[in-house]
Amino acid sequence: MPRIKYQTDPVPQEEQVGPLATVNQVSYMEALRDGKDLSSLTPEQIAWLRDADFTQVPKDRASDVIGAMKDLPWVKRDAAHDPGVPNGRYAIPKEDGTLMFYSVKQGNTVTFVDVWASDARYPVQGSQERHRILEAIKADPDSGPRFGREIGRCYVCGRTLTDELSRSLGIGPVCREL
Repeated sequence: MPRIKYQTDPVPQEEQVGPLATVNQVSYMEALRDGKDLSSLTPEQIAWLRDADFTQVPKDRASDVIGAMKDLPWVKRDAAHDPGVPNGRYAIPKEDGTLMFYSVKQGNTVTFVDVWASDARYPVQGSQERHRILEAIKADPDSGPRFGREIGRCYVCGRTLTDELSRSLGIGPVCREL
């Protein structure tokens, strides 16, 4: 059974002064926690993982937690919780009407969702938020083509759309044939 360090011990105040886990570490810990089979861990370790605020975990300890969880087997994807959104890029409006851009990539057991902010991509934090976004994408059949029309890149492969028909459809000729 892998040992996840510091699972139940309080963190001494003097040890909390180091840098906290990076955004990528936090996202990865959440994905591992949500996608790995935790049954081989102790009840205390499972409880700590379920309740942990990974944004407050010291960076070096985040590496330990990631190392321990990486060795666990993945759980099989539950079809009831998988909205079935294919890999690609999507544009959906928020409740206030602001258009948001996302990319989706299917992992072994977790669907990864990144939000586009100008030229940067940031992982969507938390499985509930990812699920909400995926459900919104699934409910809007124009979310992929809209991405292509708004950004000028194919919503399937991400290549630049160079002709008028492709730009109006939001998808390039090669991806249309698939």
